[in-house]
Amino acid sequence: MRNVNVLVMAPVLGNDLSFISGVAPQVRVLDGNAVFAAEITAEGSRASLRELSSGPSPLIEERNALFAQADVLLISHPVLRNIASRAPNLKWVHHTQAGVSNIWRSDIWGSKITLTSSRGYVAPASIAQYVITAALFFSRGLYDAYLDKQMGGLDRSHYQTTRLESTTMGIVGLGGIGKEVARLARALSMRVVATRRSAGPPQKNVDGADLLLPADQLEEVAAQSDFLAICAALTEETKGLINKAVFRAMNPSAVLINVSRGEVVNEDDLIDALRGGQIRGAVMDVFQGELGGGQPRRELMELPQVFVTSHVSATGSDFGEAVRELFRENLRRFLNDEPLMNVVDRERGY
Repeated sequence: MRNVNVLVMAPVLGNDLSFISGVAPQVRVLDGNAVFAAEITAEGSRASLRELSSGPSPLIEERNALFAQADVLLISHPVLRNIASRAPNLKWVHHTQAGVSNIWRSDIWGSKITLTSSRGYVAPASIAQYVITAALFFSRGLYDAYLDKQMGGLDRSHYQTTRLESTTMGIVGLGGIGKEVARLARALSMRVVATRRSAGPPQKNVDGADLLLPADQLEEVAAQSDFLAICAALTEETKGLINKAVFRAMNPSAVLINVSRGEVVNEDDLIDALRGGQIRGAVMDVFQGELGGGQPRRELMELPQVFVTSHVSATGSDFGEAVRELFRENLRRFLNDEPLMNVVDRERGY
């Protein structure tokens, strides 16, 4: 039985790659983390690759030689644009992230190479805890106390506090992360309403949601929500999904929580909604341009009712363990010609 070469370009999973080689004797691991580091860094910073490519030719030859050997590729963010053209034997690519929007510009996307993602395996519990933390931050007066501290004093008489059991958590995208948000929200006796792309007519008590509505009833979910958690994947359909119509439907006391991708929210409309008092606040673990190394817009950072973090909701001491196990299982399936898990539907975008 011939060797299967797995090229690893995913430093996020650590330096110990024995979790791959231990799957089967014929698995041969090609560690490309150090070899491709400069090229990946240049891609992530949007620097020109011409200068990089004019460096010592052995480095270029070494990288291309690794690509030429690869049957399987394990990648993380950022993703090189020219992979398929350099890897003639490549049959399967696995992405360590849940979303695949950062692969759209790579030639992998337009190829026939099988692509799998880590959707549903990238720390859904950690991300859901972030969402609940954001809800508690506003519901228990921490937001008001924070503003008071900025002003140099405390006055709880104006705090807008409420108990979570009297509130509704809205979830846009009841997938792996959305279901975990629903589970934690229900554990705190919150009512849960949600949308799902594949949902049919309204249904009760589905995957932790008291009420599940089809995607075209997003505004109805927004109208019922005290907290609206964005958990949907970024696709062509979901770009700018959270727009002025959604903000108009929300209550003035409602809070937007985005743990999806920044591009799912129309930030111009969000800024207008916050300035106009259409919603109370926003907690954003993602923002437009964030995956490309950008910074949040100044207009957002200057609004006191906006809290922005730098894609930290999935982080934790056990980050990557579920992704490693998913890849191991898929590699076993690949070796045995079995269907892979989490195959990306390129037409749907996830």
